Amino acid sequence: MMLLIWLALFATVTVLSLKRAAWGVAVYMLTFYASPPFWWWGGPVAGYRWNLYGGVILLIAVLLNKASSPGPKSTDPPLVGRMRKIAILILLNAGAVHVLFAGNAEISWEVYTLLAKFVLLFFLIEAAIETRQDMQLVMMVVLLGAAYIGYEATINERGKIIGGRLEGVGAPGARQANELASLLVSTLPFYASFLLGGRAWTKIMAFCTAPFTLNVIILCNSRGAFLAAIMSAFTFIAAASGRLRRKAVVGIALGAFAAFMLMGDAAIIERFKSTFADADERDASAAGRLDYWKAGLHMIADHPLGAGGAGFHSVYGMRYIRQVTGEDFEARSVHNGYINETADWGIQGLILRLAFFGTAIFMLIRSVRKSVSENQNQDALTGVALISGIFAFLVTAVFGDFIDNEWGYWLLAFATAHVRVTEGSSDGNVISDCPNTEANTAQPSADSGDSAFPITASGC
Repeated sequence: MMLLIWLALFATVTVLSLKRAAWGVAVYMLTFYASPPFWWWGGPVAGYRWNLYGGVILLIAVLLNKASSPGPKSTDPPLVGRMRKIAILILLNAGAVHVLFAGNAEISWEVYTLLAKFVLLFFLIEAAIETRQDMQLVMMVVLLGAAYIGYEATINERGKIIGGRLEGVGAPGARQANELASLLVSTLPFYASFLLGGRAWTKIMAFCTAPFTLNVIILCNSRGAFLAAIMSAFTFIAAASGRLRRKAVVGIALGAFAAFMLMGDAAIIERFKSTFADADERDASAAGRLDYWKAGLHMIADHPLGAGGAGFHSVYGMRYIRQVTGEDFEARSVHNGYINETADWGIQGLILRLAFFGTAIFMLIRSVRKSVSENQNQDALTGVALISGIFAFLVTAVFGDFIDNEWGYWLLAFATAHVRVTEGSSDGNVISDCPNTEANTAQPSADSGDSAFPITASGC
């Protein structure tokens, strides 16, 4: 039955995507969060590459949408164009490092092609979001996907607790506990944007689904995710202002209380406290991570321009870990996204990656201030949630090789699209929430809830 429901949903959102490109993002997210090969019900169709099919449908949806929208070309904010240029530069730099410096061309090529896929995904998601309703739709789809994982782990008790951590559930690229926690905590602030704004039914949906996601984050028992959640909460409050800040404080307080009520395992609290322990008390996992960081820095000193994809993990890392620890290991992660990015694609690659995130944060801060000054509360809340999510992602990347994972590209695509939609212009006018119509040219009011999306093919 579950497989039939999934296939029917896949077909439905595919048809909707032919009229509204944002539904193409929903198709892709469906094949990510509920990818049949990853779940108990997907056996009969597990041999098919559903995630690839979702990406192709998204591509077709974007192309069809562009072909059917011959209206006046909008003028995008300068920072939006900068984001696109940086994405291309990241791809070009990685290609050059692969050709010139890859320690193992075959392994590096696999990593490079994945990077190319994620850059393409950035452009497709950003292009598919054309209105405020599109932005709200895509964010809600992401939260529903996260809630589905939470439902399976919480209600159906999927996965296993191994070493005090939830393993065996997740999505492509987020199967292990640390990866899954990074994915979920990076989009956790989206719940706050719906709970503090939007329409009544979106508030109810966010309220009912948030505990599932929060519970999985706790079960993953990831120190990096716990720190990211704390950083995300403070960032949300700091990025908000005026009445929004008062709402944010209340919302974060309620979220913290919910987390406290769900956190019933003392081992989880002890593991988190070990993050701040001194050298004598630090557990083996944390101490080992520091050794891997040292090994990664030694490798960067010898390969400052990069060593190609998986240069540390699969090519040179064993040698440098041996130098630091005196022990022999097979392929091993460096457990730090920033070090890993530099080891793979060079110091210049890290600079480009940081510029990618830094530009997004800067333009979102400006956008939030503008939205607050114009009394556009829902736009401001969306921007604050994106800033908070990006900070959470960047914190998790300190503790794992996540900075090049695809949900990082999603966040940047959402940020770019949000700024383009709320600040872009066409012939000097603010982009309408309903393109290709003349009737709806006014901005939604601050507290009317008009920014919450209707579930229609056109979105208008």
